[in-house]
Amino acid sequence: MKGRQWLMKWLPSRAYDNAVYVVFSNPIGMDDDQLKNGCSMIIDPFGDVVAECRKLGDDVVSTVLIPEKLFLAGGHRYIQARRPELYRNIIGKEHTPEQKVSWISEEKTT
Repeated sequence: MKGRQWLMKWLPSRAYDNAVYVVFSNPIGMDDDQLKNGCSMIIDPFGDVVAECRKLGDDVVSTVLIPEKLFLAGGHRYIQARRPELYRNIIGKEHTPEQKVSWISEEKTT
């Protein structure tokens, strides 16, 4: 699974689950050894694509954000039902963040 199909598997879910507008920006062309296909888009809190770049070149889109969608989307109910007292001790513990991405080498980060 690649390109737009891969993005549409998880981007709308994140917008819905978190009751947020998602702005996804992605370049077009080669990035080191990876081909970037663009597919920049704006997704509303219901998981619907409301604006999308479709050209294989420079493109810009915009849309009007509707504040009411933030409260009407299903994810808003999940946020309101959170019980941080159940996980406060877990997320408050000390930890060392770690990010291992195949295209970032130690040489590039130093």
